[in-house]
Amino acid sequence: MQRFSSIFPVVTVLFCMLLIAGCAPKMRSAAVPRPEGKLAVAGFSNPVYNWQILAGYLAEEGHPVPDGTVETLDAVLVDTLARHQVFDYITPAAVKQCEDVVVFEESGLPKVSAWKYWLGVGKCIQADYLLVPQITYWRERVGSDAGVQTPASVALDFYLIDVKNERMTRSRYEETQESLLENLFTARKFAKRGGKWVTATRLASDGIEEKLMELGL
Repeated sequence: MQRFSSIFPVVTVLFCMLLIAGCAPKMRSAAVPRPEGKLAVAGFSNPVYNWQILAGYLAEEGHPVPDGTVETLDAVLVDTLARHQVFDYITPAAVKQCEDVVVFEESGLPKVSAWKYWLGVGKCIQADYLLVPQITYWRERVGSDAGVQTPASVALDFYLIDVKNERMTRSRYEETQESLLENLFTARKFAKRGGKWVTATRLASDGIEEKLMELGL
């Protein structure tokens, strides 16, 4: 008990310092130069089978995200691009038209790979680059912002396809929220979130912010 009492004030001070630091405004810049050429941005998709994803594999097949999740993240994606001063791109609504065209053209044929499908979408929309975001895991928190039985957990993949050269860059975001005492290395992030347990949507929003920067967007 005495040892806990001596450590607790130190942890409390550390948390307060991190909370203050997390609230300070910071200028962030993209990790790489912005892709040059015509950019198209697809809306989020939610693969439920492994053949639908562009890389890797699903932890569990056949488990779609809750209704409304894709639409919510699409709105977050558009807002984040705007905050990053990315305006000149082909919108998800326009890309969706080509998604429907490629599906129609492939009807009656053997199932195509996700790579061939999205490359076809990029060529259909006549883009130099196509951003394809996918939700590959989603678990909502069980509890409230004050305490949880199960924390929120998400996994998102962002693929930037170079349509002309038929190459792809992948950026993956995975996070299961942890408390300050569970992992001091994530203390700054926990403090930035007000020391609260957040929703899966908040985790995903942070992931969109981080990974767009990583891809130069």
